[in-house]
Amino acid sequence: MPLYGHPGVPPGPPGYPGVPPGYPGHTPFIHPTVPPPAAPQPPDTARANFRWTNNADRIDPFAEGPHYGPVLEPFLVRAVAANIRINPLLSPPTDSHNDYLRWNMIFSTSTCYRTTESRRSWIKGRDAPATFPRLSYVRIISRSFPWMISVKARRKNLGVTCGEVVEAISAYMQGDVARKEYESSPSRRRREIWSAYQFNRSTDINAPGGQLGEQLRRLDWLGSNARFGGIVRNDDFVKEACGDVLPCTFELQCIHNYPLNQEEAAEQRRRHAQDRSRPRSAGSTRSSRGRTTVEEVDDEDEDDEE
Repeated sequence: MPLYGHPGVPPGPPGYPGVPPGYPGHTPFIHPTVPPPAAPQPPDTARANFRWTNNADRIDPFAEGPHYGPVLEPFLVRAVAANIRINPLLSPPTDSHNDYLRWNMIFSTSTCYRTTESRRSWIKGRDAPATFPRLSYVRIISRSFPWMISVKARRKNLGVTCGEVVEAISAYMQGDVARKEYESSPSRRRREIWSAYQFNRSTDINAPGGQLGEQLRRLDWLGSNARFGGIVRNDDFVKEACGDVLPCTFELQCIHNYPLNQEEAAEQRRRHAQDRSRPRSAGSTRSSRGRTTVEEVDDEDEDDEE
């Protein structure tokens, strides 16, 4: 008698009870053309965990373009106590960051370049936001000069860009210095300005030369610290210089010029020797067509130094 209901045996004639389900050795019959059941889909929480634990969906906060975050006004920055970060491209170099800007600020911005593209004038990153969150207005101060540089975003939907910051610094440094500003400086500081004034108008390879003209410019105020050293957030210095922690105000670090090679150093020493051999004139400033020019400060002016 066939064992209906067992593996390999038909289920039996109608009415035959067969083997009860669950009986040892019982295997339900599955037609060979029926596809296997689909695997269960992962829950939404699994997708969310993948999203936030991987870099696949993250956006660079300093990416170029108008669609990566809001542009804040200065009053709103203070109201919400926003934590402003400077674009690493504008920041001072560090051991872990070797992509930054090199620029001698007595020259035009066409001589500015990225350390990763030293054979090319700076192009990539000019339209990148200078800060995160983006700002509509930025102020820059420094220990190397007494002025405040204002940078306003040309396109409000982009905020202030890295290129606008560098261009604003360059344009401001090309401006003239008022006679009152120069005369009110201590004599030792005037000596430093005088030395920079002479060097910047020399034929040295590291000087702009006579194209600067006779007028005293703000770039002469930098002295030997004419290199762009990066922009940093320094609330203590801002409070010291401005009397309060002004929003959207940052410090420009000016660093010493890079060392000259042997030939340039020898040529510079020769010119300095010639300058020392010339007779000194009375220390003063003289106006030429309403502009301030500089003459060497006399030793007697040391008595006036505070």
